[in-house]
Amino acid sequence: MTEETDPNAAQKESKVTASVLDAFDLLKAPKDDAKLNGGSKIISQLHGSENEKDLQYVLKRLVRSLGANVPDMRTGYFATLVALLSNFEGITISQLLELVKKELHSNGSSKSEVGDVALGQILVCGAIFRSKLILKCSSEEQGEVIQLLMAAGKKKSYLSTVAYLILLDFLKGVDVEQFASVYWPLIKQDFKKDIKEHTLDSLYFLMVINTKFPAKVKLRKLIGSTDVLAEDNIHTVCEKMMTGIDFNSIGHPIYKEVATNIANSPHLQLFWTSGIDSQLVKHNRNRELVAVNILTTVLNNINTGFEVLPELISRNFFKLFMDWFKGLQTASKIRSKRDNEDDNKIMIRKQKELLNALAKALKSDQVEESVRVEILQKLLLNPGEMNFTEITGTTVVKSIISDLKKDGVKKMAKLFKGVLLNTSKKFLKENVERNWYNNERVKAAELLSYLVSHEAIKDDTEFKLTYMKLLMCFGFFKIGGDDSVAVSSELSGAIKSCFYRCFTSRFSNVDNLVTVLSSLSSFICNILEKEQVKAKIEKQFPKENMECWEMLMEVCKKIEENDTKTKIDKVFLILLYQLGLFLFSEPVHVKIARSSIKELKSCYEHYRKGKKKQSKAKKAEDLSSDDPEWIEVLVEVLLSILSAESSVLRSVVQCVFRLLWEYLTPSAVGQIVSVLDPENESNPLTNDDSESENEDGDDNNEQENGKESDEESAEGEEESESDDDDDAEDDDDEEMRTPEQLRLAVQKALGSAALESDAESVDADMIDEEEGKKLDEALADAFKQFHQSKGKKSKKDRKDKKALSDFRIRVLDLIDIYLEKDPSMDICLGMIAPLTRCLEFCIQDSQFSELENRVRKTIKNLTKIRKFSSVDDIDMNILCDHLKSVIEKDARSHFLFQALGDVITFFATFIIHCSEKIDSKKSKGTKSSKTVSPLTEIIKESMQNYFQNRNCMLPIIFFHNVLQTDWDGSYALVPTIIQNVFNKNVRLFRRNEGLELMSGFYRSLKRSKPTSDKQIKQLIKLETEFETTLVKTLKGDDEFTVKNNFFVILRKLINTMQAFHESCQVETKLNFKSLLDVVGSCKATVKTVNNKQIQDTQAVKKAKPKKNKKKRKFEQMNGNAEPQQKKIKKASESE
Repeated sequence: MTEETDPNAAQKESKVTASVLDAFDLLKAPKDDAKLNGGSKIISQLHGSENEKDLQYVLKRLVRSLGANVPDMRTGYFATLVALLSNFEGITISQLLELVKKELHSNGSSKSEVGDVALGQILVCGAIFRSKLILKCSSEEQGEVIQLLMAAGKKKSYLSTVAYLILLDFLKGVDVEQFASVYWPLIKQDFKKDIKEHTLDSLYFLMVINTKFPAKVKLRKLIGSTDVLAEDNIHTVCEKMMTGIDFNSIGHPIYKEVATNIANSPHLQLFWTSGIDSQLVKHNRNRELVAVNILTTVLNNINTGFEVLPELISRNFFKLFMDWFKGLQTASKIRSKRDNEDDNKIMIRKQKELLNALAKALKSDQVEESVRVEILQKLLLNPGEMNFTEITGTTVVKSIISDLKKDGVKKMAKLFKGVLLNTSKKFLKENVERNWYNNERVKAAELLSYLVSHEAIKDDTEFKLTYMKLLMCFGFFKIGGDDSVAVSSELSGAIKSCFYRCFTSRFSNVDNLVTVLSSLSSFICNILEKEQVKAKIEKQFPKENMECWEMLMEVCKKIEENDTKTKIDKVFLILLYQLGLFLFSEPVHVKIARSSIKELKSCYEHYRKGKKKQSKAKKAEDLSSDDPEWIEVLVEVLLSILSAESSVLRSVVQCVFRLLWEYLTPSAVGQIVSVLDPENESNPLTNDDSESENEDGDDNNEQENGKESDEESAEGEEESESDDDDDAEDDDDEEMRTPEQLRLAVQKALGSAALESDAESVDADMIDEEEGKKLDEALADAFKQFHQSKGKKSKKDRKDKKALSDFRIRVLDLIDIYLEKDPSMDICLGMIAPLTRCLEFCIQDSQFSELENRVRKTIKNLTKIRKFSSVDDIDMNILCDHLKSVIEKDARSHFLFQALGDVITFFATFIIHCSEKIDSKKSKGTKSSKTVSPLTEIIKESMQNYFQNRNCMLPIIFFHNVLQTDWDGSYALVPTIIQNVFNKNVRLFRRNEGLELMSGFYRSLKRSKPTSDKQIKQLIKLETEFETTLVKTLKGDDEFTVKNNFFVILRKLINTMQAFHESCQVETKLNFKSLLDVVGSCKATVKTVNNKQIQDTQAVKKAKPKKNKKKRKFEQMNGNAEPQQKKIKKASESE
């Protein structure tokens, strides 16, 4: 049925309803805002109209149009009808019902029109409910409305849901008495029938209304049982829910309602296994989608009875569930696509939601350990897959394993051991089993390594050793459960990686780590005694490996013979044993392990000699000064180990480095920091070629073995491999992300022009034609060379830089560990310059962005340190030198210096805090007359330079942070600000910034609240200077030109000063009211001067000859247009 308008009626009422008719067009608009606008116009017009016929026309047209077959039209008309019934009390139910009979009848209508008419009748009833008009009519009229609604809902099957939802929406808002006395008697008879005769809509209505009015709705009298989901009804309800499902009925509210109610019911297992799973024999997208939605809702709402969860992973359901993830043809092509529906995307998204709900449900404290174990068995063994994580792309398995306790970990380890040894079988179907495939055994080994690192068994060394020895047998010696069954090299290599991964997590106890490593080494020695195994090893590894192993065991044996092992003994044992295990690894790691073991041996011998000499009370000077300290040699070995791409070695180095903290000397830490310094002669940049050769060798090894090197895949430490197809795209992205390199090239081309002290005053018109050509050629060459150099970069170059970046990130880990405890001040200060140079190096190359972020993090950690183990050998001169090196520009480019702005600020405030530590130490010893600190003088000079010199590039935040740091020097800096704020030679925006600096200073004072007499005297002195300078400048005869916002900021500053003194009760001699009066009296005068200057400048600008117009336009097109300020300056000069 479509909307019809009577032209004669419209013409008859044209004088009255013209604006109303126009508003009706808006009700058909696709956007909701337009519909609301149209409805509000109609209502407002009717309120202003005195013509009753106008109201009747609108009401008639709204009712008739609800039967239209255009959804957008029905929406607008329904909303307007609700508003109309709510605002005009004269409209009665009888009027509406009469209009429905006249306008919404199906006599002579087609089948499709019958549905549209019935929907219109339902919407009229809905409008009556929404407007609360039904509460104002008689019981007979209420009965007619409800009967009309129920009758219309039966006209078409899809309308029944709409009718019940509208009726429920209304009944939820009535009280119990109204429901029992008025509405329930009208509809109760429709529900008094056997449950088999009910539809999904009527069942849903009963469930909701029974929850709302349980005392009035007697289900036993209606359907013969006290609950819709009673045990006897479950099979019937499930059959109704799972049959005849189309895509539109998937979202029927009954599914969510049933799942919510059954979640904590004792019949949940029966409901799922007998009612749902039994009907999932073969693929049906809609049926499966309903089942997934039901189970997801159950898992989200279950609060008790968690022991039934494993039963919900039922065989039929889970088989179809996994088919979608596997992308089987039976699942993905069961139906033709329509309306951009993608079965796989829909199903996989919903199934992932289900798995997330399962993981969340298992997080509950009420879940027993056996339930988690059984769920894991279902997911991984039967009926699931060992590669469940890879197939589904989720982390639900690791999430469940992480919540296991000690017993659960051991149970799962036994199951995975059975898979690895092939002692258990993979169940396919009844009476059909098979052996585990190699990829499944590798997955079991991976999960075993994950269990060995589990938090629940962190102190159970026996458990760790049992399963690590098992992995070692497979990975090192190719020994499986059955000696007669050979272990392939591919399987052995993959399991070897799993073995090394056991060490990636930190051991809670160093002694436990030593015990585990010692036991594993003894186990290797015992196995090597077998001739068969020894022969295998000799074929697999060169003779040098075995000789190195024997040497290692001799050294470790000597260390083990010590009755009491010191921290250093444990460090050497951990490193030697761990490197010994890498003698059975890939060639690249074997090479590092062999060289490191030899160096560790000599280092330990050197350490023991030094210890013996000290025990004989010999002085340290007696030791050979030519030999480096043992700690320095050890640090060099640690850095060598870190050069290997190995997460295991990285974690081992971090472990022993924590033990070495108290033995580190400044030179030892300097070795570490020097690796980060690009200007250091021994930094990795000078060894790019050798490193790249090693990288190429690594690639060859990977290609030969078909596997990645051992544990490199763990913890995200491995190097990501990129396809050749992505190289060009990477180059483009890199080119777009390297503005600093281009700026440096341009700066070089500009030569001396780039170093001009006053860059803003350079006039392009002053450059003659010959100089302009030279400049164009220089810039063209710079761009050309830059793009050529970008083209030459290859995958190998990027790989070398990635290796260098990763290595330096691992070195930064050591620095962070050193900074965790109270370090020495001289060492911390020594880190400033290398870290800054490293950051500069990273900023200039976008490939080091990850390293740049990591360096910035370390710098923040360094500058947050407030406690030092030692401040010896540090005086104010040293701090001054460090501060100068930080804030001076030197050879840095303008852009590079700006990029370092935050770091410069961090370092400056850190040096100030260091000076406070030195001053406090000196004040304890002697009381001397305190003069101005040299640090203060340096910062004061920089501040003066900031206001007076255009070439100063220190950021404003630098001075904000310095002023807001809690130290006495900040009081000495304020007079410099005051002098420049009221100096007419200082640029206008700098004066405004000076006022902001003073406001920040007072805000920091409000936080710190100065209490000492000295601080209060300093404050009074600078405030007196502020008042004198302000009054002298603003009331004096000299011209002082500023912009209006200067006075706005100045008033804010005075108010901030007043607020500080009032809140902190600090003495002051300022009269804030008089200061504000002075500022207010000057404001108008200065404003006039500004306006006059602007007008004069504009007049000069208009008087310019037109011949320059094209030239200026050309300059603007080439990015050479001068700022407005320059042109004002030139205009004033010409006058």
